Amino acid sequence: MKKKLIIALVVGSVVIALGFFLYFIIENEIEKRSTGAEVFVPEEIDISVIENDLEFAESLPEYEMLFTGLLNEELARSFYDILSENQDKILTFSARGIRTDEEIVEEEFTGINLKYLIEDTSIQEKAENVIIYATDLFAAQFSTEEYLGDEVYLVWKKNGEYLSPSGDGILKIVFDNGPTNKWVKNPVLFDFIGPYGEQVSEQDDISGTDVDFISEQNFFTLSLGFIPEIDIEEWTLEITGLVADPLELSYDQILAMLQESVFATLETISNPPGGSSIGNAVWTGVPFGHIMDLAGIKDGVLEVAFFCDDGYSTSITIDEAMEEGVMLAYKMNGQTLTSEHGFPVRMVVPEKYGMKWPKWINKIEFVDYDYKGYWEQRGWSDYAGRDRPEERYD
Repeated sequence: MKKKLIIALVVGSVVIALGFFLYFIIENEIEKRSTGAEVFVPEEIDISVIENDLEFAESLPEYEMLFTGLLNEELARSFYDILSENQDKILTFSARGIRTDEEIVEEEFTGINLKYLIEDTSIQEKAENVIIYATDLFAAQFSTEEYLGDEVYLVWKKNGEYLSPSGDGILKIVFDNGPTNKWVKNPVLFDFIGPYGEQVSEQDDISGTDVDFISEQNFFTLSLGFIPEIDIEEWTLEITGLVADPLELSYDQILAMLQESVFATLETISNPPGGSSIGNAVWTGVPFGHIMDLAGIKDGVLEVAFFCDDGYSTSITIDEAMEEGVMLAYKMNGQTLTSEHGFPVRMVVPEKYGMKWPKWINKIEFVDYDYKGYWEQRGWSDYAGRDRPEERYD
């Protein structure tokens, strides 16, 4: 009888934890869909009445492109400004593209080389790649060498006619002699980043040559029930525990550190097969190995524990912390993390479920024991790896 009672209590605790977990998934899904940020989507325009390029640009007063990341100065440029300031650089050219089935397509376009769009600033030496994001939640990666070369263009005419808004988009990136999956329609954000890698697995149905993502306004969120209010001027990140040099870092100090970006999948551990609590994004931040090098990890460290402003905590092993792609992130899809997604910093651990991606981190402690965090104390998996989805929790 006593044994049955203990089993019943354990099962009941797991059911309660699962219900609590799912409640906040649903609550955040509802909130996300009702209050998500607006995304600019170019409206249909009657291109048959447009007489010249500047008139065409004037018909798009809200079409603005943001150039951000590793630049000496962030730029927000309207299409009209770009066009009016670069009349002498517009050209008509023939571009050749290679489809994924290796079929060759060739079209005549009118446009301007991308390198001319950022002449008012300069690219920092540590910038290695550019991710170009579009309004249809698609993005493509270019090396800075490709971006600054002579084969990548912003175009608005094809075969002498303005692009069809419902087909090619209003504006389009064309990569001459490159893959057509880098021909991005309606580009709006150009993020200059450092090293870039992909950690999205085949199980997530994403081609290795595409960067297809869910924007932050459509990305699920999960929390313990509230979003902490953080004063970034007062906020610091404490690095402590078994380290030779304890650190207390400001947000600006973190932004100035070594940077990398990774294309990775975030999924909640309770997401059912085919569920919506999963998404792919490009995450940008500080490689966690760099932070460990700065702090000087002592012998005997077994785990890294993370503590957050909302009271949440979790941990990963020191070996997991050293894996490729693990980072302290401050950007998602080229933009500063929103409060919902963990501003100012969160962890990205590509091979783990979301419970190992803590948000609103204010303290990182290196310890010599098996630290049990919020969900681990309630019976959820301490491993939480996406490589064994058949074992959601234990």
